[in-house]
Amino acid sequence: MEDTMKAAILVGPHKLDVREVPRPQITEPGDVLLKVEKTAICGTDLHPYEGRIELESDVILGHEFLGTVVQTGSAVQQFEEGDRAVASCVVHCGHCRACRRGDPARCAGSRIFGLGIALGGLDGGQAEYVVVPNADIVMRKLPDEIRSSDEDLLFAGDIMTTGYEAVRRAIRPGDAVAVVGAGPVGLCAVMAAVALGAEKVIVVDMVPERLAEAAGFGAIPVNAAETDPYDAVLDLTNWVGADVVVDAVGHESALATACKIVAAGGTISIPGVYLEDSMELPYGDLWLRGVKLVNGVANIVNYMDEVIALTEAGRLAPARMISHRMPLSEAAAAYELFEQRQATKILLDPTQ
Repeated sequence: MEDTMKAAILVGPHKLDVREVPRPQITEPGDVLLKVEKTAICGTDLHPYEGRIELESDVILGHEFLGTVVQTGSAVQQFEEGDRAVASCVVHCGHCRACRRGDPARCAGSRIFGLGIALGGLDGGQAEYVVVPNADIVMRKLPDEIRSSDEDLLFAGDIMTTGYEAVRRAIRPGDAVAVVGAGPVGLCAVMAAVALGAEKVIVVDMVPERLAEAAGFGAIPVNAAETDPYDAVLDLTNWVGADVVVDAVGHESALATACKIVAAGGTISIPGVYLEDSMELPYGDLWLRGVKLVNGVANIVNYMDEVIALTEAGRLAPARMISHRMPLSEAAAAYELFEQRQATKILLDPTQ
């Protein structure tokens, strides 16, 4: 096995190099060394890329990846050389109080691939190889015969499962679901809502192309640049509002819209990432109407199996979001495209 590998290295805000670096080594008994076959750029990758997460050293980016096991640590029980697997973007210990209570996203030892020392110091998967710690907990073996595709199952490690949990933790069959934001997380929430039995799914956005894509997944599009979302959602729900509203943006304006269109007794589910310390919220109105807010880092490992099963059954098809497929060697150009919102989802090929 070669001693070096190609990797996408963030050296500073908006400064990315693709260069040869030492191939990672297994250092703990629970580690797995994965040869990366598919990897993608996620919206969360823009936080370090744009300098919103301060990096203390050069970082290999990327937390959505899929590949083949080439080496396992001595304590690994679920995987062996040659297995194909997808990993959760977040690594948990599996033993702390939060993990034992089924809430691993609150694990005090959580680490995220490719986001620097502040978030665990794990090198990411936008490379030819990546080491996955606690592999028995955070990885899932892929079926021997895949009925969907590698490109579909890749997203079980993050974005598809993030959107799925956002709906799954709030929905009852027959609910009306509204999704604010038709970016990748929003589209995944749409797919999840349809698969989980929503009576109707409404998507609010201002970009016609994204609304058209959401409609292709079964949603009713509402263009907020042309129509008041409050009026539109009320019209579509017999003046009740949406039972579940997903804020898939992570911006104060999106949350304000969610607060307006949610039904009394409904739930606002927030997978969108908020970095603000504080912001305005109509709390008195939410309290009076008994609206529930659920939010936080997604419990990816809790729902990966469901997402893989529904994807294999043809109920989820996240690969349809992919707008660009590019060589890893062109990662710098790919990040520029993604930051400028000229791509919905970009796949990088580590073999090129």
